[in-house]
Amino acid sequence: MSPRRLVADVGGTNVRFAIADADGALDRVKIFKTADFPAFLDALSAYRSDAGGLREIDAYAIAAAGPVDGNAIKLTNNAWVVDGAKLSAMMNGAPVAVVNDLEAVAAALPHLTLDDLTTIASIAPVRPERRTMIAVNVGTGFGAASAIRRDGRWYTCPTEAGHMTLGSVEGVTTLPADTSVEDVLSGSGLAALRERLGQAGNAARASDVFAEAGRDPVAARTAAVFTAVLGRIAGDLTLATCAWGGVYLCGSVATAWAAIADIERFRAEFTRKGPMRARMLEVPAAVIRRDIAALYGLAMMPISH
Repeated sequence: MSPRRLVADVGGTNVRFAIADADGALDRVKIFKTADFPAFLDALSAYRSDAGGLREIDAYAIAAAGPVDGNAIKLTNNAWVVDGAKLSAMMNGAPVAVVNDLEAVAAALPHLTLDDLTTIASIAPVRPERRTMIAVNVGTGFGAASAIRRDGRWYTCPTEAGHMTLGSVEGVTTLPADTSVEDVLSGSGLAALRERLGQAGNAARASDVFAEAGRDPVAARTAAVFTAVLGRIAGDLTLATCAWGGVYLCGSVATAWAAIADIERFRAEFTRKGPMRARMLEVPAAVIRRDIAALYGLAMMPISH
């Protein structure tokens, strides 16, 4: 039997499970709400029960929304802990890889095709790419990780970019000095930004804010500020990682934004980098269309046995 692994993407809102084969094909995909379980192992037990026991699994690859400490992650936005050593012990010594959630998306980048992407720049992504790339998530939170090719292999490097200090934002004078990137570039951040711009209590969902941008002045201003900030931060992260192979956006908020995005404004902020502007003009940008890209990345990621 070909190798099969259990893969899981543990976020602040949902946890997604699947069984993956060596080619990255996913089977028995299930999505649970994290709020429905006290701990990750409870959600895993529920999945194993639903999926039929899973005796054929020979490895586990788990991505979670938080910094990796050894082979474990304490989630940033809830009390769950994903501990690879404990899971391996429970599964009779099966190898377990625990990575940051955006590392999983970064691991998928080298394997995506143009059909998996929506270009948001005049420069289309190159497939297959050999230069460093960066995955940027805008959803429940904000995250980023790069995919780096060395000696014929791809490696992933996580960040905690969402917790960087944002700095000043043009047109928004009420942001506290310690405002983080995630405080604006996330689902709750977008709702808070709309409140700051003058419309409290309306359109808490990102999709609602963006859908109303064509007819509501405050929603339009919110979308414009969000676009400018996203372009600036995506450009900064590209420079910080030398991701000349492109920036690849994912997450529910990024997907909703892309449907109405002012691409010229995004690119203006993305490329406004002084002496590096000419180079930034050559960097592709795209939104990942492929469903559950993190699970696909986990399926393709090497695991040490």
